[in-house]
Amino acid sequence: MRPALLCLLAALLAAAACTTAPFRPTEPVRTRPTTAAALVGNLWTAGKGTFLIRQSGLFEFRGARFPMVGIMKLDTGDKTARLVGMDDMGVKLFDLSIDRRSNRTHYTLPALDRYPGIAVAVSDSVRRIFLEPEPEEDDALAIDADRYRLSRDRDGRSIRFLLGGQDAQLLEKTCSGPMERWEVRYHEYQRRLDLPVPGGIVLDDHRAGYRLTLWTESVERADE
Repeated sequence: MRPALLCLLAALLAAAACTTAPFRPTEPVRTRPTTAAALVGNLWTAGKGTFLIRQSGLFEFRGARFPMVGIMKLDTGDKTARLVGMDDMGVKLFDLSIDRRSNRTHYTLPALDRYPGIAVAVSDSVRRIFLEPEPEEDDALAIDADRYRLSRDRDGRSIRFLLGGQDAQLLEKTCSGPMERWEVRYHEYQRRLDLPVPGGIVLDDHRAGYRLTLWTESVERADE
């Protein structure tokens, strides 16, 4: 491929990764003295529970756009997820199991074979958004006027968390290392089941060049 075309493709990918998320920004709220442990314990995924989450999403990968509907069973205690994705006609696209360390593909629609790696990319996205890495009690804490910043460097990875808003919830997560560079942004927190749950989520993988945008449609408890 010619150098000029490579430069153009790189510029287009960078521009796509920097486009504005389709969600309202979180209103700033003045911070207060606190600890990393208190912030971590306040997150909606901190407790042990199983939730059935329905989301609509848009996966942008290698020039293709995949609108989809996802039904996910999320276990915040075991840190596992089972995700079934469908198109807008109800045709099943994939069925995936994800934990903190591995993925398992139960099914992918044969038509998706033309996009190698899409099941892995979706699984990695779910892990990064919901399972790992997560803020920890021994993370370094810095407090700004309206934001809390948690950070750690471990196993060659530099991990940063930004928290804020009315409930001091997770607003942004970034990770960079030898094999990865990505960020997740969480928007429009809403009270669901008396928990602050993000209404919109955007993940950008800057190394692989894909974006996943999610809209939370409903959240139900699956452990009652």
